[in-house]
Amino acid sequence: MIFEKFEDAIVEINGVTDPQFLKLLVDYANKKCVEKLKTLDNTIEYRNVYGHTLTKTSISDAAHFLNIQKEIMKGYSHYKFKFPQIKVAEVLQIDLLKYKEGGGYFYHTDDYNMGRTLSVTLNLNEDYEGGDMVFGHQNLKEELKRIKMKSGTLCFFPSNFLYPHKIEKITKGIRYSVVAWLG
Repeated sequence: MIFEKFEDAIVEINGVTDPQFLKLLVDYANKKCVEKLKTLDNTIEYRNVYGHTLTKTSISDAAHFLNIQKEIMKGYSHYKFKFPQIKVAEVLQIDLLKYKEGGGYFYHTDDYNMGRTLSVTLNLNEDYEGGDMVFGHQNLKEELKRIKMKSGTLCFFPSNFLYPHKIEKITKGIRYSVVAWLG
């Protein structure tokens, strides 16, 4: 596949996840997402979200991790079909996120020299306002693409510096999502 537009590498896959599974994850997020997450440089000014990193070794997390990983890899097969040269070996990390009213995340990229090749977001609900995922040009003044994600939508995009993105502030309700990175 040849890129016609830069944003072609941002791929949404709708309705791939069972609604009951999404509800189960929202319930789990309400139990586990009790601490505000920081950025990797230990700041919280740019990131206003509660979260929990799932691990395969935690008894309470393991089933959720494996089920989310399965959903991501199903979606990844579609991405790989579109971009056959991409190579990832595993899901590196999975986080549950809970954005309350006023919560959001300023422009950032996901690579951080951690082996992240591909980022993925799974939206768990849509009964909130605001919270759009916005991709910006390098100058961060122009919008490249805006996504209002529906429940069960997976969004894949390169983790590298070419894809700065943000989550706009939540103006009403709570936005629940899963973010993960493949490398």
